[in-house]
Parts: sequence; C-alpha cells; structure tokens
Amino acid sequence: MVRVSFGDETWRLASLGDVAALHRVADLLLDGDSGDLAYDGQRARAFALALEGRLDDALARLDDGRTDDWPFPAILAADIGRVRFLAGDYERSLDALASAVRGAERVDPAVADLVSDVAAREPRLRRRAIKVLLAGGSSWQRLRNAAAAAASRD
Repeated sequence: MVRVSFGDETWRLASLGDVAALHRVADLLLDGDSGDLAYDGQRARAFALALEGRLDDALARLDDGRTDDWPFPAILAADIGRVRFLAGDYERSLDALASAVRGAERVDPAVADLVSDVAAREPRLRRRAIKVLLAGGSSWQRLRNAAAAAASRD
C-alpha cells in the first residue's frame, strides 16, 4: 500500500484558521474513499472541529481514521498535539507532543515548531517545552529546538 499524505497542506490550512477549507478537504478525501485516505480526511475534519472548539469530537475523528498500520504512534501523538493546540488546550498539547518527540532519532521540524508555539502561547509552559525538545532528535536538533523554544514569543 502506498501512503499518500496531505498533512503539510492540511496543517497549513489549520494554522491559518481556515475552517471552511478544512471541511471541504475532509469531504473530498472522505467522499467514496476505500480507506487509503480515511486518516487524512478525518485529520482535516479533526482540525476544523478543533478550531470550532469541539475538542472531543475532533479527537474522536482522529481515532475514527486510524487503522492497524497507520498512523505510526509518533505521528498520531503529533496530530493529537496539533488538535489540542488548535483548541487552546496547550498543556495537554505539550503532553501529546512529548510522546511524539521522546526518543526520536530525528524530530520533525514542524513538530518542534509547534512545541515552540505552545511555549509562545503559554509562557508558563516554556520550561516544559524546552525539556520536551531536549528529549529527542540529534544533538544538534536538541540544542537548536530548545533554543528556539526558549526564545519564542507570541
């Protein structure tokens, strides 16, 4: 099975707060889908619901899109962190992102950026965000990401 991911574009729309576009993307990906795009469609819907303040529904959508082999646990943890971030649940977003980062050989730059965004939005979490970023990635990534989180401002 070939995995196709619309993740970066979907996250870009979510970052812009474009709820209508996210619902359209979800409709397109889920319409008549045989299963290959289910997670991507549910992910887009989850982002839209989170932006609408419907956190529980958003998390349920992520769960609905899961299969036995996709997404990998770190990817799911990152998406849970994204959903919680969009809904303004910064502390629990950071908890989920910690699961995505912990022990990783390489940390996705978008995940590292989101951890810094959490620190910028909720300064009392800055120290925890730095610790999260020191828990995964190459030595260089750990240093660079932690410094970015320390310097982040909203």
